[in-house]
Amino acid sequence: MERDPQDTKRYSIGQFAKLTGFPVGTLRYYDEADVLKPAFVDPETGYRSYTEVQRKQMLLLTELHFMQVPVELLRDFMRNPTLEHQGEIYDWKIRQLHQDIQDRQQDLLSLMRKRAHPWQGQQYEVMVQERPSRPWAFVQYVTKMRRFEPDRERAFEAVRAVLERQGVKPASPPMTFSLPVDDLRRRLTGVEVYAGFEVSGPVPVEGDVLLGATPAGLWFGVQHTGPYEHIWHVMAMLLEYAQREGVPVLRGAGEFLTQEVFRVGPWDTRDAGAWVTDVQWLVRSDDLGSVVPWDETPVTDEKI
Repeated sequence: MERDPQDTKRYSIGQFAKLTGFPVGTLRYYDEADVLKPAFVDPETGYRSYTEVQRKQMLLLTELHFMQVPVELLRDFMRNPTLEHQGEIYDWKIRQLHQDIQDRQQDLLSLMRKRAHPWQGQQYEVMVQERPSRPWAFVQYVTKMRRFEPDRERAFEAVRAVLERQGVKPASPPMTFSLPVDDLRRRLTGVEVYAGFEVSGPVPVEGDVLLGATPAGLWFGVQHTGPYEHIWHVMAMLLEYAQREGVPVLRGAGEFLTQEVFRVGPWDTRDAGAWVTDVQWLVRSDDLGSVVPWDETPVTDEKI
């Protein structure tokens, strides 16, 4: 079968830009980023040439380009520029947009709660407690700051469902432990969180729900009433108290393992002004229990 002469046709970068609708600057960027390299480069002049096959591939790339797909995915796509591969990237973008919508809805909800319940400058008494380790059932995950609340609620639901199936009643309100972070940027990009309930009876491991022990040691804490958005003010109170008590503080709030106990939450009332949350810092650790970095978490299939 004879080869289509069009398949051997070469286009200069200017011609290719006109045929595809991409500016010359974008084509040069795609060359440098290894997304679409010219089929030929004149060794003497450095002039780039493209083929008809590449022009057809650019028809698929065009839609992805205007979808603001990261260059890494574009580079991967051009190694296999098919309709099927394009569809996979569509699926990825759909998931991303759904997550963006959820994040914006969460931002709106947070702002509405702050508007309805502004911070009034209230002061809380700091409580000091020595606490032992206790058995608990939990889910471990990594989340970002703006997804703390929805991810936490999903984790609580997962643990509740397992306990209900096993006929075990939680021995505590829902609680979370957050690992220390080096700086605020890490809290924005990803924080390891443990969410669950203390338990008093045997519970078998099921799915993502693990079994372990809560941290033991000396805790400084306050009980906050109001929406979650004002907990940052509580952190400032704890920091001031810790410094006054001579606790070494090098980086601020982020260096302490933090526990939050949700004594009254959205599952009890929709009035965010009535929510009650204990916020506690582990200022002296006797035993971290199961709250350790992801790759060190003890996992067991035994009962507790």
